[in-house]
Amino acid sequence: MFNLFRSIRFMSLFIILTGLVWIPQAQAQADNFGGVTAYIDIGQGSGRKYNIAIADLVPLSGSTDRNATYLPTRLGANLEMTGLFRRLDNRSSLESNVRGGVDGSPVDFDPWKAIGADYLVKGGMTLSGSKITLEMRLFDVAMGNQMLGKRYSGPTKDARKMINQFTNAVLEAITGTPGVFGSEIIFVSGDMSQKSIMMTELGSDEATQLAGHKGGPSTQPTLGPGGKTAWVHRNGKKWELLVNGKVVSSGDLHLSPAFKPDGTVAAAVSGPTSTAIHAFSGRSKTPLVNAGGINVSPTFSPDGSQMAFVSNQSGTAQIYVAPASGGAGTRLTNTGKSTDPAWSPTGEYIAFVTRETDICIIRPDGTGLRQLTGGQGSNMRPSFSPDGRMIVFSSTRNGRSQLFVMSANGDSQQPLMPDYSPHQEQPYWSPTMLDSK
Repeated sequence: MFNLFRSIRFMSLFIILTGLVWIPQAQAQADNFGGVTAYIDIGQGSGRKYNIAIADLVPLSGSTDRNATYLPTRLGANLEMTGLFRRLDNRSSLESNVRGGVDGSPVDFDPWKAIGADYLVKGGMTLSGSKITLEMRLFDVAMGNQMLGKRYSGPTKDARKMINQFTNAVLEAITGTPGVFGSEIIFVSGDMSQKSIMMTELGSDEATQLAGHKGGPSTQPTLGPGGKTAWVHRNGKKWELLVNGKVVSSGDLHLSPAFKPDGTVAAAVSGPTSTAIHAFSGRSKTPLVNAGGINVSPTFSPDGSQMAFVSNQSGTAQIYVAPASGGAGTRLTNTGKSTDPAWSPTGEYIAFVTRETDICIIRPDGTGLRQLTGGQGSNMRPSFSPDGRMIVFSSTRNGRSQLFVMSANGDSQQPLMPDYSPHQEQPYWSPTMLDSK
């Protein structure tokens, strides 16, 4: 019995979940312009990155503030994070008319061609008290035309949100698929005794607390359809499963809650001799996987028909796939200890952690195995972005647990919030992106 619970508590360190909460963004007025739309392959193959130059914002009237340089820098960081772009140093351009393309005068594309730019972003800003207006333009340098124009207006404090919206528009104009900047990522912060549930968004530099601890740590958070929340809390000697902030089950060790696409919650609960996965409806529960031993970490296919989970029924922790209605499942992995499965929103791949160190992806039929990280600390808790382009995960490669993002093929691995110093782990990405209009 002691060994079972020691294993359960050990495995509880390896369970991750994803989620979404919506924060209203600044009002945006869109002016769309004609132009040629190019498409970039966002599959698993790695191709040439597109060079994009992003000029500092020019004042359309009055003065500017720090946003004149911060917002272009934020836009460049956003685009590089997708793994599709490389930002050029716009200072290497010798364009004489910095206002060209923003104030109605033409853009001189030759200096931008000379530095190898495929695309160019130029923009202007107007400050009026606590309000800011941005005029943003995207140009195809080779074609010499404007592809996109957007106008955003709102409180200055929401300027970064405006840039996130423009990032999404740029991605749609160039790739045909809008971005998911502004989608939210839930995670855990704090030491072992004082873990709290935190929330950030793609394209943010900071995080806010969603739930603190009282009597023990809160861990293993996830979010589901409509912004539903779930996590596990240790309240003294009891373990609690909370859904939308309310306790739906307590007592035994609870692990790894996850939402089905229909909003149903599943989670693992330890018993006298085994740990089984259950579906919860209010305070009642129905077993989904009770194959003996330890069964944890459910994750569901986008259509809700299948469930992947971790089980030691074969002797070591491996990923299994079963019908969402339950069953012992079919073994998917054979790569040493395999944990933390996360189904992609396209249904094409399942990400997981091998040997408690590196992140891999594999197709649900067992083909296409590919390792995405290697030789850089311990990389845990992968979770796909709502569009499937990126993966968030935690990594110790910089000497502390920190959230990282990478493209879905493993490219462009970088910290999500480079200047956010508290401990960060157990991320879960929003499964959907709420309407940002």
